[in-house]
Amino acid sequence: MQFEYFLSPDDETAAASVDGRPVHATVRSQVVDPASVLGQLERLLGARRDDDGLLSAQMIAESEDGARLVIRLSAHVLSLYAKVQPDTVKLLVDQWALSRRFRRGGAAGEDLYSFAAGLHGMCRAGQGGVYCRATADASEMTEPPAPSPESMVQARTEDGVLRPLPRRA
Repeated sequence: MQFEYFLSPDDETAAASVDGRPVHATVRSQVVDPASVLGQLERLLGARRDDDGLLSAQMIAESEDGARLVIRLSAHVLSLYAKVQPDTVKLLVDQWALSRRFRRGGAAGEDLYSFAAGLHGMCRAGQGGVYCRATADASEMTEPPAPSPESMVQARTEDGVLRPLPRRA
C-alpha cells in the first residue's frame, strides 16, 4: 500500500482525489496506515488505551475497483498532534518507533522522523483537514479481498458511529 497524507479544505474535495488525481503537499509512507499505525501514535498522544475503537480515522470515499480509499484523520488526533512542540516530535517518534509494526522491520528504508515531521506540520497548519489516500499496489489487487472480522479495525467517527477500515496484515 502507498499512503499519501494531504491537506484538503473539506471532505468533498478530499473524496474527489479517490480517482487518483494528484494531491498537493503530501507526506508519503508505505507503513503508516491511518487505521492501525496512526492509532498507535494517537495512543502515545494520550488517547485511552482501553478504547476498543480508534478515533484516528474515518473512510470517506472508496474507488469502484477498491484500489483506493480516502480517509479523514479525526479532529481528535489532529488536535493532539498539533499540540506537540516541534522540538519534542523526535522524542515522540523514538517511542512510536518501538511499536511492533516498526520493530518487525516493516519500516525498513522509510524515514519515520521525516514522515512524522511532515504530518506534524500539516496538523499544525490548521487549514481544513488532513486526509490519507491509500492506494493498493497491483499485487494486493490480485489477492481475493476477504477480510475476516478480526482483521478489521473499527474507526469511531466524531458522531459516535463505528465504521470498519481494513487493517494491514
